[in-house]
Amino acid sequence: MPPLVPGLTITSELGSRATGSTWAAVRSHDDRALVVRILRVSDVARAQARARELMAVLHRIGNDHLARQHEALALADGTLALILDQVPGGSLETVLGARGRLTPGETVTTVAPLFGALAELHAADVVHGDLAPGSILFSADGRPLICDLGAAGLLARPPGRVDGPSGYVAPELMDGGSPSPASDVYAMAAIGWFVLTGAPPAGAPTRPSLATVTSEAPPRLVEVLTSCLSTDPADRPTADAAAVQVFDAATAQSVGLEAMSDPAAEITRRIRATAVSAAIATPPPVRQGQHFRPVIVVMAIALALALAGGATWFRRDRPMVTQPIALSAAMPSSATSSAPTPSTGAPVRTSRAFTEVLSTPGSPRSDAAALLQALVDARALAYLARDPSLLDLVYAPGAAKAALDRSNIARAREMGATYLGL
Repeated sequence: MPPLVPGLTITSELGSRATGSTWAAVRSHDDRALVVRILRVSDVARAQARARELMAVLHRIGNDHLARQHEALALADGTLALILDQVPGGSLETVLGARGRLTPGETVTTVAPLFGALAELHAADVVHGDLAPGSILFSADGRPLICDLGAAGLLARPPGRVDGPSGYVAPELMDGGSPSPASDVYAMAAIGWFVLTGAPPAGAPTRPSLATVTSEAPPRLVEVLTSCLSTDPADRPTADAAAVQVFDAATAQSVGLEAMSDPAAEITRRIRATAVSAAIATPPPVRQGQHFRPVIVVMAIALALALAGGATWFRRDRPMVTQPIALSAAMPSSATSSAPTPSTGAPVRTSRAFTEVLSTPGSPRSDAAALLQALVDARALAYLARDPSLLDLVYAPGAAKAALDRSNIARAREMGATYLGL
């Protein structure tokens, strides 16, 4: 059930957990997109006062790597609503889910300014207390931001209880200690470990050396993160010192967010890279003002390199293509297919409109990532071949966006032009 928040229109739920829920919203008076965090608290009036104190601190600090919080509202059902900026780049957790890990240069770009933001919070006597990859967001231009400031202290939790994700909670907190600047430093270093390796660090007794987990990390980066993960809080550097040391450890690089902001972007990048290697016949000379129509060759090989497994479509009515184009993809649920003979595993041929379909063993039926890749590949093929009928393999009947693709392809045919590098 969407919450009733004055001045906001709730548009969709973004997530839910035991401590509350997160919603996308639009502010009524200016249509600004915002995020609403609903927190279950033991004393909503007290939690609201504390949240507003923290927001005042954020406003006073004005650090570009702290996510903006607009308001804390006590709702009629006894929950607290935190009104936050909508950050379009997604969370660090999402980025790593798409990419696996970041380079040392990207790690510096991510972690160094966050240590600096922590230093400013600590100087203002504010401790985050609940840092994890999910509380690190990226702006559209790749700038990392710390969010959820103070949320851990607002929740209705028994005294001494620690609910942070495993691997990011300092050992002294596991023993019943209170959050401190040193525990924030530990959590941020654990995030740095996660960024470099794709997994959080294990506990000190069983934790391997970071240098043995990843050979790409520069020694100075390994050294500073290791010192920040010291079991004894007194042995950890301050957040300010850690920021300087991380920044000096490697050359900073922009964080690539393409695969996260658009699920098809990484697929498109691979198809584009493969298409570059495909042999393209040199077009004949053209008169000024005319478009040329290059002949695509070896496309079957190019797409075969980019894709793996699934159904294969062959078209025979494209004179511009010198050989059949093989496309690996998931079979649409509405397509008729039969299982291959177990003894041979040979494809079974079915028919659909003007397209022959070969259903091969291992065709994805429920793998969302493989299905997305198949649909993106099929759409790219429709553009490359200038064949709008291939869009029937991509879109459901009546899909609005199919009309735009058909229009683009029709215009390319009228102009005698061909899309390349998709």
